[in-house]
Parts: sequence; C-alpha cells; structure tokens
Amino acid sequence: MSGTAAGALLAIASATSFAFANNFISRTTASGGDKGVTFSVLVTMAISALLWLVLERGSDAPPPPGQGLAGFALFAVAGVLAMVFGRTLVFTSIRRLGVSRSTAVKRLNPFFSVLLAATLLGEVITGTDLAGMAAIAVAFAVLVRDSLVRRGALESLAPPPAAYLFGVFGSLAYAGAYVARKAGLDLWPAPALGTFLSATTGFAAFAVLALFLPGYRAKFTGMFRHLDRWILAASVMVSLGQIFLFAALAHADVSTVVMIASLEIFVSIVLSVAVFRSEPVPGLPVLLAAGLAMTGVLLVALE
Repeated sequence: MSGTAAGALLAIASATSFAFANNFISRTTASGGDKGVTFSVLVTMAISALLWLVLERGSDAPPPPGQGLAGFALFAVAGVLAMVFGRTLVFTSIRRLGVSRSTAVKRLNPFFSVLLAATLLGEVITGTDLAGMAAIAVAFAVLVRDSLVRRGALESLAPPPAAYLFGVFGSLAYAGAYVARKAGLDLWPAPALGTFLSATTGFAAFAVLALFLPGYRAKFTGMFRHLDRWILAASVMVSLGQIFLFAALAHADVSTVVMIASLEIFVSIVLSVAVFRSEPVPGLPVLLAAGLAMTGVLLVALE
C-alpha cells in the first residue's frame, strides 16, 4: 500500500471516530464542568502513550537534538491549538448548534487548512483546490443564511448566527494545529509520540489556566465529577480521531488528509438521524450545505 493510500485510509478512520464523538457529546446529560474537554485530553495522553510504547518506541532512532527540539516545539504548538482552543470551541459548537450544523460548520477546517498549508508549508493550491474551497465557503454561507431566515420566522427553530463563531474559530484552531503537526512530523516522524506530546502540552496549558482563572480551576479540579457514559465514550473516540489524523499526516499532505477527513459530516448526520435518532432529518438548506461541502472535499481529495 502506498503512503498516500495509507494516509487516506487513516483519514477515513479519523472521520469515523470524530463522527461517533460528535454524537456522543450531543447525548451527554451531565451538567457542570466543561463537558469532558479536559478529561478527553487526559484520555488522549493515555492512549497515545500506550501506542507509542507498543508501536514506536525503539523502532526508529531519534532525530538529531536540534531537529528533535524543533519537532517537539511544533508538537507543543499543535497541542495548545487543538487540545485547548480547538476542542473547547468545537465541543461548545456541538452543544449550541447540534450535530448536523456543527459538523457542517466544521468543514471550514479544510478551507483554513489548505490556505495555511500553502502559506506555511509551501503546498501547492491548484485550480481544483480553489474550486473545492469555494464550495465549502458557499456551504457555510448557506447555513448562516438559513439560520437568519428561520429565526426571523420562528426564533426557536434555528440557533443565532453568532453561535456559528464557536465552530469558525474552532476550525481555524484545528487548521493551525494540523499544519504544525505536519511540520513536526517532517522533523520527527513518530505519530503516536507526537500525539502524546501535543496532548501533554494541552493538558499542561489547562493546568496553568487553572492557576489563574477560577472558571478553569473549577473545571480542571472537577474533571472527574461531571462524567457520564457519553462523555467517556466521546473522549475515547475523540482521542482515536486525533491519533488516526496524526498518523495520516505522516503519510500524506495536509490538504489531502483534512479534505478526506471531512467525510465526518456525512457519517455524523447518518448516525444522528438513523442510529441514535437524536435529531430529525435535516432540512433542505442543511442537506444542500452538506452536499456543497462534500463536493469541495471530493474536488481536492480525488484530484
């Protein structure tokens, strides 16, 4: 199997894991705390450490000191962006928008990722890439317009447009993390170790915030107090999604991996409607947005 094919399969596994996590997060009945954000980072640390010990430790010689230090720094930056900002904002987005809308908004992730990868890593943006990114941007505009129209007709039917900002900034944070991970893996090709270092940095950032901010302190010290089975399940699936995505980036370009991982939107909608029955069948605007986003994904991933 070629490296690109392996990266594609790992990206699909990541999308499936995140789709399950989205639905588990939306089903939690726990009140208080941060709804499992900090706990999920702890779970990621544990799973990635185990995978590193089993699969990677001793398999390759460590990079030269300077290169290894640069790789560690990039993994650390990715950890803060993904574990602290990305997870916090995306978890909030899911609770405010629901599974279908939040996963559709999350498709801005590849839009930002392709731009950052081209700017910072020198990845080439082709005409097909631009067409795909335009489709994703239109999909987001369709969602926002639908919310404005439906709130004008009956306020309770749609979330306020401002609620979409959680997903927008969460996607931007994740996009920055993906680029930092890819650059780190180019220097230190150890996906499980990179995931562990990123998660550890993210967890340390939560601990530092807890020292100075009462809100974070309450969430950090009470991370085990507000758990239920859905938060536990979501934490495991988010962790697997991160690990699979890290591994995919070791085999393929950022733009390819993130675009394929965008299949998460369709898996999430199918699970929420047909399996968990937590949401009604999405309306035409949401389905149109999902279709446009998927078109954008295919334009880049199948190039």
